[in-house]
Amino acid sequence: MSRIRKGYEDRFRALLRQARARRLEAGVQWLVAKAGCLSERQGVSLAGTLAQVYERLASNKRLQKSAPPPGSVRFLCDAGLGGLARWLRATGYHAAWQPDIDDDNLLREARSLSATLLTTDAMLMERRLLRDRIIPAFWMPPTLSIAEQLALVFREFGLVVRPPRCMSCGGELRPVPKEALRDRIPPKTYLWLDEYFVCRRCDKLFWHGTHWQRIMARLTDLKH
Repeated sequence: MSRIRKGYEDRFRALLRQARARRLEAGVQWLVAKAGCLSERQGVSLAGTLAQVYERLASNKRLQKSAPPPGSVRFLCDAGLGGLARWLRATGYHAAWQPDIDDDNLLREARSLSATLLTTDAMLMERRLLRDRIIPAFWMPPTLSIAEQLALVFREFGLVVRPPRCMSCGGELRPVPKEALRDRIPPKTYLWLDEYFVCRRCDKLFWHGTHWQRIMARLTDLKH
């Protein structure tokens, strides 16, 4: 629990800083105490009420960011966020990910790519490079589903859905007529879908199937 609490303290601090709060640390502790009171009153875990308090604060329209210019946002996901990296690419964003990368190499890669680091490791946020915001970073609760992770990143960074990138390598996708891909498309999929894409970098084939549609519907629901 100490790691989760630490992570939410960092998130509260970032929001209050954005709101130009005069008593930053006092505000953070007030929000944590509020979550503690809710936990006792509702009989649920502190992690759950910390999430409630954060969601209420983050949903304030004055704290929501406008969409960044195309190509201006790059993400680097830690080793546990490979699924998020894939779906950020599917929604049009550069998202690097390496399995089993250690913390030191992760930080070096973030600096090399000029990327915002996304991590579920609250203790990593204590590293000087992240604490002093030399490397931009954002902590994510480890209990979220991929759809919830995606919605959280969209809201936090003011993202909008853009033309998809390759979910495997992040390369640009080009639309290709389905007739030209007949031999590569599963027969049942060929019957009901007409739009297909091929990655310019790795040549993999993609289409917007039912799973992609469910993720996008979930993202829309969570953003409103």
